[in-house]
Amino acid sequence: MEVPLLDVILAYLEATEASAPSQYWDEMTEFLILMSLLVEVKSRLLLPEAFPELETELTPEEARDELLRRLFEYGKFRSAALHLRDAAEAAAAALLRAPAAQPRRRLPALEDITGTGDVMELHDCLVRLIASKRAPDTGHITQIKVELRRQISIVRRVLARKGRFSFNNIFGGEEPLVQALSLFALLELVSRGEVRVSQPRPFGDIVVTARVPRETA
Repeated sequence: MEVPLLDVILAYLEATEASAPSQYWDEMTEFLILMSLLVEVKSRLLLPEAFPELETELTPEEARDELLRRLFEYGKFRSAALHLRDAAEAAAAALLRAPAAQPRRRLPALEDITGTGDVMELHDCLVRLIASKRAPDTGHITQIKVELRRQISIVRRVLARKGRFSFNNIFGGEEPLVQALSLFALLELVSRGEVRVSQPRPFGDIVVTARVPRETA
């Protein structure tokens, strides 16, 4: 609510004037995505009646969680696009061999099949054929739903039980989105003074320790 987006955009434009913006399309795309998300979040907070599909107005915490979720979704698609581009460049010099000629399936003559079935049998065959070409049912597949507040609660529960834990041992087997939000949860708790973190090696495991509150006289 307090972020002046116009000042952010002007500062970004001033920072890119000295460089060649055409060489940094990825960074410019990320900036436009981020600004569009922030504009949408601010619009929903400032003009709740303009979005009747929302049952309740977004709280600042929910708006932040939604922004993080969309950024991570964008990051996954961007990583997939980079992977496909690298694969295409690696296979650019490859030559494809034409497939071997397949013998064509000859249909029986019309006089050979005339009178061999009735209309309902043909109807049943067509129904089975159409059913076999339907898109698979994906209703049983659910998306991963994770919130920053939930990860903060998990970290607090683990610390209350152990007092100290390894990030890889607790969250190493989770999905990348869950690991990322767990890391944001640690940063939030560090800013509140509830935990201490240490990382002996760059990109290594993170050791989280509960901070003992100081006793006041």
